[in-house]
Amino acid sequence: MASRLGQADISRPQETTPLLPREDGDVREGKRGNSVLFRILLCGLIVSISFGVTQVPMLFVFRQMTCDAYYEHHGVPSSPTDRCAKRPIEARMAREVTILAASTTIFGLMNLLVTGWSIKRFGVKRALLIQVFWPAVRLAVQNVGVMAGSNAGILIMQGSQIITIIGGPSGYILSLNSFITDVVAHEHRTSSLGRLAGSMQVGSAVGFLVGGLVGEALSILAPFRMTLALFLLCFVYIALALPSIPHQQETMTPSEKPKGMIRFFGPLRIFAPQRWTLPNGRSSRQYGALALGVGVFLGILATGYIVMLLQMYSIDEFGFSTSANGWLIFMYSSLRGAFLTFVFPRIISRGRKWLQPSPREPSTQEVEHGREAGPQHASISPGEIEVTDPMDNETEPLIAPERNNKQETYDFDLLYARCSLLADGLLTGLAVFVSEGWQMYILAFLLPLAAGTGSASKGTILQMIPSDERVDALAGITLVENIARLSTTAVFGAVFAALAELGKIHLVFLCNAGIALLGFSVLCLSCFPPKGSKRT
Repeated sequence: MASRLGQADISRPQETTPLLPREDGDVREGKRGNSVLFRILLCGLIVSISFGVTQVPMLFVFRQMTCDAYYEHHGVPSSPTDRCAKRPIEARMAREVTILAASTTIFGLMNLLVTGWSIKRFGVKRALLIQVFWPAVRLAVQNVGVMAGSNAGILIMQGSQIITIIGGPSGYILSLNSFITDVVAHEHRTSSLGRLAGSMQVGSAVGFLVGGLVGEALSILAPFRMTLALFLLCFVYIALALPSIPHQQETMTPSEKPKGMIRFFGPLRIFAPQRWTLPNGRSSRQYGALALGVGVFLGILATGYIVMLLQMYSIDEFGFSTSANGWLIFMYSSLRGAFLTFVFPRIISRGRKWLQPSPREPSTQEVEHGREAGPQHASISPGEIEVTDPMDNETEPLIAPERNNKQETYDFDLLYARCSLLADGLLTGLAVFVSEGWQMYILAFLLPLAAGTGSASKGTILQMIPSDERVDALAGITLVENIARLSTTAVFGAVFAALAELGKIHLVFLCNAGIALLGFSVLCLSCFPPKGSKRT
């Protein structure tokens, strides 16, 4: 009897029972939901600071180690000028840094696949803890490499990157993006992903500046020791501050799971052509996701090397010091982060209203969600409503806004991605005219105004695929970004080294601009299925 009463009490509505059904991905309610989102953004900030502290000193460490290795077989000049300012040293430095960046990207690609598996197997919080702990181990090894110096130091620094397979920047970005999509509603994911990207950019900017200042004020080894301590503190923060979210169990049977290399590169299947039934009843294959993936690849190929390029160009052409380079990258990254955090979400919101369809025309996404979830109100939960915007004031946590008559298009996300990449190409092309050191700061001020291609693309791909494939969608587009970064590091690293030997480094900006414009052209081919279509 008691058990029956207990069961009845469980099924009976309580004061804390949500008024509306809870979606699978919705895990937080009310003030606690806003707090979770804020803590995730803060996590992105502090972890990015940790990753950014060694970025500027890393170039100077490699320059010094390359210089020391060169003079082991050459006579040291007696003139008081910079003994490392030689074209052979600059060219080898560019090649060694390219090898470092390429190995980081290759291992980061593997890390991305391992992280996707970890999220599904252990949950997003444990996966995030792994992605923060192992970089601390890598920093401990790099400290040894910096102290060794010369050729031995170069080998140790490059070899330490293999630890990135277990934990690194690619994995932590995927983990935080997955965290964000678990705590915000579908219609606010694009702006929230932009805020997360902005907080990461600001963190990177602070890290660049701190690393440059500390490296010049204390020693070149100090930033590496500082970063080791920062990663350990980040591990403690994540363990104590972020909640554990139940991970989704895989629904595929063992016989249905892909095997071998197909399993590891499985996230790329989201870019496969999709079959839709058009409003006229005709079946059609849609290539919007594929074109989006190719456009993102070309965009990252064009712009992914820009931070490294700005630093190396300013060192070789204008003789920037560690602190000057730190200020340059701080300016670029902080402005880019501020733009993504405060301006980008408002552009997305107003742009969507500008392209809002008439009330009689439901969007493709709403048609599909309506077909899968039934009545519109059944997919809304108070946790989603409260967590969507941390800038809003706290009000009644269980009052849902009227949404039955509000229909919003998401086409603007894709339009923004196109325009952002076009602006990137035009602004990068202008860099070829830079002839004075102070003009580098103007360039660093203008380039962030074209930010947001990646965030808008992530928001777009999340609309093109079913909601239960969010992790695979984020992993797929992040995988494309990593492959593009690997390519841009290999391609433009070699181009930079070749142009450095010819004394025409500035021409690399024209190559970047041309590929960005090509990416814009490909993105113009990406589109959503016609209104009223259904996925088949």
